[in-house]
Amino acid sequence: MACDCITRTNEKLASRNTRLVSTLVFTKPGGEYPLIRTEQVESGRGKAKACAMLPSYCPFCGVKYKAEE
Repeated sequence: MACDCITRTNEKLASRNTRLVSTLVFTKPGGEYPLIRTEQVESGRGKAKACAMLPSYCPFCGVKYKAEE
């Protein structure tokens, strides 16, 4: 992880009994990323399924996450 924003944000949210949901990725580039929640707009046969999104930059401080080596 390029920064500690998830940890610091969770510490601040703790007083409100809240925390960020994050996902751990084991492929390259790996690491912990905040989960950006998406939802499927239209459902039914033949409709595209909702996809997951992983940010390339920290949405809090703007630091680029570790690039693939």
